[in-house]
Amino acid sequence: MMQNEHDDSIIDVSGNTDIPINFGSDLHREESVPEPVPKPQYDPDGWKIGKKYIRKLSLNDDQSAILDRLWFADNVFNEIEYCRVQILKQFLRATDYLRTHCIPVNKSYATVIEELSEIIVCLQYNYRKESLNYRYTYDAVQTEIFNHILKLCENNVREVYGIKRKINTDFNYTHPDILHQYNRKIVSRLAVFLPENQSQILEADHRTNIILNENNTGRWKTKFETIKEDYSNTIAFEREIFRLAEVNVRNPSQDTIFLEASKFVAKHDKISALRLYLHYFDKDLNNTTFERKQLTRNIQKSLFTTSEQLSDFEQIINEFIATRNLQAAIEKASRLYLPKRKKIVIDRDAVENVQRQHSGTVALLEEYLKDEGEEETSGEDELTIHITHHPTETRIHKYLEELNLSEVQQEILEAFEKQSFNIPQSEMATYLQSKNLFMGSTIDSINDLCFETLDDVLIEEEDEYFTINTDYYKKLLNND
Repeated sequence: MMQNEHDDSIIDVSGNTDIPINFGSDLHREESVPEPVPKPQYDPDGWKIGKKYIRKLSLNDDQSAILDRLWFADNVFNEIEYCRVQILKQFLRATDYLRTHCIPVNKSYATVIEELSEIIVCLQYNYRKESLNYRYTYDAVQTEIFNHILKLCENNVREVYGIKRKINTDFNYTHPDILHQYNRKIVSRLAVFLPENQSQILEADHRTNIILNENNTGRWKTKFETIKEDYSNTIAFEREIFRLAEVNVRNPSQDTIFLEASKFVAKHDKISALRLYLHYFDKDLNNTTFERKQLTRNIQKSLFTTSEQLSDFEQIINEFIATRNLQAAIEKASRLYLPKRKKIVIDRDAVENVQRQHSGTVALLEEYLKDEGEEETSGEDELTIHITHHPTETRIHKYLEELNLSEVQQEILEAFEKQSFNIPQSEMATYLQSKNLFMGSTIDSINDLCFETLDDVLIEEEDEYFTINTDYYKKLLNND
């Protein structure tokens, strides 16, 4: 029997009507696709100084454009970010001074730098303004002037930060008329302005001082002289010495700071001198070579009035070398000058015998009770602190053993370290002559031995100096 085609109980599955199936809103929603992160675009001018420091120095467009024309002859000093910022700030102040205070003779030029650029192009290259080469050469000369001013500013910052060695500031042009005009219009003006403007250069911060002292091992001496001149009391003096030592923590001459401080304060405070001398020993023991420098004879005589005091201090030092307990050694040294209580031993039989005798009683008692500690010290011509050698101390090789450096070669490298890795060639020649050695072959031999380790030349010539890259030097040290 055929069913009614309109029977409501029959479901139409013919596909004529699409009925979506609802699986729930969460499953039905399509997953969101993350938007691709745009890759940073390469800026071909990103290396330029103006672009790099536009925010850090709050530069305007003109200042940024000028700094974009600069480049640093990279060296250990201007590679320090803090120093580079101070150099650039000094440069901006210097060029601003030239623009506002040095009026060009030819009023058609906005600044004296533009005027000088025109003079140099005409005198050096003899280009006419209408020529094709004029514009390019004019811009190049102006850039050279800016970079020469930058060098003058770097030397000014170096002076403020106590760096004695200056960079070469010879001008590129030797034409007499050019030099005369340039010195008159630029150099002579900046020679007055830069020293007067040194107060605008910020003092080096803690981190920068550490780096500067590491690369200039004698820099601490300037600050030390100031500390001595300002001496008022022992507490303030020691505080300043420890601050100076803190910023010389990576300076191989750090121990010498305490030694020189001990020598100076000896005439003011004996205990302070002993404390600082113990700190010298503490730093010296941490060095690869233990020098054990003595105080001068006159200072020792002023510190130790008796041989007993000298002997006691010798014992304190030798115990410290064995135990490395600095605080205990300082505490013992602070009690060195306290009067010692004498132990008196009375012979009872002798006293009874004296009591039986009526004559000479007082004299005999004085003889028994006499302070045996009073000894004559006259005739002592020399005082030396004797330091006991401990068998546990072993020789530590400062440089890598595989380098096979001779004793003289090691002495030369140590001389570089003590002189901030810069030695005048004349000084090196004198030293090697005293050793009956030729300068060229000696320097080459060191470079040859170190080349395999560094894959580069260690000792290089720069102007009239021999120099060593500090990073290369560290690679030669035995850090075991």
